[in-house]
Amino acid sequence: MTKNILYVLPVKGGSGGAHSVAQEVDELIRFGVNVRIAVNAKNAPSFTTNYADLPNLARAIVSYDDVDALAALMSGQDLVIATIFTSVTTVAEACERVTGAKPRLGYYIQDYEPLFCDPDEPLRQQAIDSYTRLPGALLFAKTDWIRDIVTRNHGVPVHKVSPSLDTSLYYPTLREQRDSLWVSVMIRPPTPRRAPRRTMGVLKELADTYGDRITINLFGCSDEEIVAHQLPSDFAYTNHGRLQRQQVASLFRASDVVMDLSDYQAFGRPGLEAMACGCATFLPVFGGTHEYGIDGVNTMLVDTRCKASIVRRFEQFMALSDSGRRALRNEAVRTSQRYSIARAAWSELDVFERYLAA
Repeated sequence: MTKNILYVLPVKGGSGGAHSVAQEVDELIRFGVNVRIAVNAKNAPSFTTNYADLPNLARAIVSYDDVDALAALMSGQDLVIATIFTSVTTVAEACERVTGAKPRLGYYIQDYEPLFCDPDEPLRQQAIDSYTRLPGALLFAKTDWIRDIVTRNHGVPVHKVSPSLDTSLYYPTLREQRDSLWVSVMIRPPTPRRAPRRTMGVLKELADTYGDRITINLFGCSDEEIVAHQLPSDFAYTNHGRLQRQQVASLFRASDVVMDLSDYQAFGRPGLEAMACGCATFLPVFGGTHEYGIDGVNTMLVDTRCKASIVRRFEQFMALSDSGRRALRNEAVRTSQRYSIARAAWSELDVFERYLAA
């Protein structure tokens, strides 16, 4: 039986990957597992605030100032799990400084992170090396797309675990009849792979075409960031700014459509969360959205490389009958109900125990 587990997650929280780790650790604690999350001291206060709604997590967050402090936290652990490519290096260095019995190591791969970096960027090589930096480590991921791309490019096996969805937070409600269709979109100007310029350009075209037939809602950034990144913004929209998880869920429940026009999604947590809230979704056809998305059945998968293709798919959606839209949303909800935090956490525990027993 797994005894002591430490996840190493040096981030402030708020991203899909951090959501996964936080809610799954919270659930593992509920199962009786002795598990903690180590967050670097700089980010620990923000991380704690971002997940204050998770009842078990507060007592499981520990912080570290440097590699030596992390090594002290790793001492006595059965399994230490890196969670982003930069944490792999830190875990490897800290493990060398652990005195006595060293823990076994793992890497929870959230994305194919070499795609985050420009070809000549030093961090890209660190991302590439992360998959083989911990020899003999347990590598695991929540989509077959991540597993396949890592195995093909780096020759290492990656185990499959289930994705998690917080169904206590993301759930559908009956919507009031409105004259306009509410379209909600996350905009992240500093993140090129989330295609903020293309997304805002598409929204402008939709606003120009459909006028008051649609109401556009943005979240994920400030108005100042939109201006600073010189994104198209000469159209009507409401910007809700940076939202906590509960606020995102509330916005999704008030929305009819949620669009994610990223270059790709390794999984696409916001898409599944929106589906769970009863939204029709537009998701990138590239990446891991196929884990749950079936084009024209429970979502609209779009070629996000082509603005005209996105606009055309939206036209097709607008041409659907009320019953056609309702069928898409209902199937989205049914799909989302196949996922839960408990199922994801249990799948991880199963993988951990088999790895430690080998």
